[in-house]
Amino acid sequence: MMARPANASFAPRAWVFPGGALDACDADPGWARLAGLRPWPQLRFRVGALRETFEECGLLVLEGGGPAAPAELRSLRRLVHSQHPEALLAGLRRLGLRPGLSALVPCAHWVTPEGLPRVFDTHFFLAPTPPGQEAGADGPGEIESLEWLEPESALRQGERGERLLLPPTRAVLQLLSGQASVAAALERARRLRVRRVRPLLSELTEERYPGLDLGAVRSPGARP
Repeated sequence: MMARPANASFAPRAWVFPGGALDACDADPGWARLAGLRPWPQLRFRVGALRETFEECGLLVLEGGGPAAPAELRSLRRLVHSQHPEALLAGLRRLGLRPGLSALVPCAHWVTPEGLPRVFDTHFFLAPTPPGQEAGADGPGEIESLEWLEPESALRQGERGERLLLPPTRAVLQLLSGQASVAAALERARRLRVRRVRPLLSELTEERYPGLDLGAVRSPGARP
């Protein structure tokens, strides 16, 4: 999980999972060909998740787990992070690597309530950590820190107000909570029928989400 910067326009200091906005290059049909998959419209969400996770914390999900030379991945990550998201597909082709898009398992789909200053339509995926790769922050800017956390511990800290957890983040942590292994968590997610969730703004209450800093979520002009 990663901490958003204190000066972020939305949910400052919130603890979130790696992710970000889709880019036009995520819809490139070359992704399906390289991954050996049939193209379908929702594939771009998996591509965006794979790309943003690599950009933000340095983990690149690959078919078969690799192999991948750390130095080459670091160089590719710097290129992608420097406003060149389209470089990832070309870089994987050059290195002879296949993106592990089929390894990403959908587990949640949340949309921010109406009335907030920005709308986030977010798809969540689970995937095993690639063998031989280490997570690392991308430096100053998008995130302030990065930590591995047990789901139960993160939830308790959120309820005590020690970490700001948004409702979608809590939902995914609850999904992971109590799972004995990565394989068990993935299997549970595969059995889910993922539904689009868009709570009402009035449902974002301290009673429903203990420890939630409502001021960090709502804009000054948002209706209660």
